[in-house]
Amino acid sequence: MQTIYRPEHPKPQLERQNWLNLNGEWQFEIDNGNSGEARGLWQDDVTLGGKIIVPFCPESALSGVRHTDFMLGLVYKRKVTLEKKDLGGRVLLHFGAVDYACTVYVNQK
Repeated sequence: MQTIYRPEHPKPQLERQNWLNLNGEWQFEIDNGNSGEARGLWQDDVTLGGKIIVPFCPESALSGVRHTDFMLGLVYKRKVTLEKKDLGGRVLLHFGAVDYACTVYVNQK
């Protein structure tokens, strides 16, 4: 069983009945060439080179990465399955620690 760090809703005043915490283990790769998108790292059949524990940053020992040098880009990847009942309304993805810009791929199948 995977340990979920910070399992509580990050903003309790905004918590709704139906929400999913995405903290935990993610595939991860440092992308200093900023070419992950061009190399297709987002595709389902591509496995990234490492793992990271979210919600911790790659510089943190708690993330399992502990990389303290400059990183031009990062790629995080995780498969999430939502049930049809979860899609009855609006689905909101909230990333609380994107530093500058983020590209998200959804429904790649």
